[in-house]
Amino acid sequence: MRGERPTCAIIGFGRFGRLLGRILSEEFPIRAYDRHPDPVAAREIGAELVPLATACAADVLFFCVPISQFESAIREARPHLRPGTLVMDTCSVKLHPIEVMRRELPEDVEALGTHPLFGPDSAKDGLQGLRIVFCPLRVSATTLSFWRAFWERRGVRVLEMSPDEHDRQAAYSQGITHFVGRVLGELSLESGEITTKGFEAIRGVIEQTTHDTWQLFHDLQHYNPYTPQMREDLIRAFASVMLKLYPDDPTLRALRRAQRARRESRPECGASSER
Repeated sequence: MRGERPTCAIIGFGRFGRLLGRILSEEFPIRAYDRHPDPVAAREIGAELVPLATACAADVLFFCVPISQFESAIREARPHLRPGTLVMDTCSVKLHPIEVMRRELPEDVEALGTHPLFGPDSAKDGLQGLRIVFCPLRVSATTLSFWRAFWERRGVRVLEMSPDEHDRQAAYSQGITHFVGRVLGELSLESGEITTKGFEAIRGVIEQTTHDTWQLFHDLQHYNPYTPQMREDLIRAFASVMLKLYPDDPTLRALRRAQRARRESRPECGASSER
């Protein structure tokens, strides 16, 4: 990474890209590139909308594109990258983007995997107490310390872990939350005079998860190699509870047998993804 006050560029200026741009603009000059640029949003945070080649000439690039579009975005940017540039992804999975950066980025470009554990909704009242994950790939200790300090100055806790450990944990936290939220969202649940606080908490999960795009939900389920097992465990837990209520139900018993057979024949979790 070049300079003590680097120029930062946001590749993908959607909801999260605009949030990140607003945060970064507190300390750095900001450029932004998007296939469908929003001049009004750019002006609000003082970002300069530029072509891709100009964005890639910045010192630090933040890729804020959907997980499924990350590889093509990196390949499109690659011819414009300069030695010493720092590339960071912001994907909610880590094995996939880390492998893409390892394979596609030149050796003279630094690369740091990140997952901000917040978004426009959760950060609306500030960043204090929120968290971000770092998965270093090819980055100097000085660069890593620089960006750790940037987030800590804002009260954000920086967690460092391997991409595999991240995805393993994420499948059973973010992944399962989005899956359950989408499933419950199919029920059209509404508040009423006798609803409880627990029910309203469930409603909150539904609203939070369905407010995000279907693209994000789809990519979370398909680009984390641990989500298939998570879904199997969820279905098994559902069947287990139902069998306690209806132990002689032949359909439920058949489902449990099928799950056991599937689990015994399934390859090692994490060995491959569903893509």
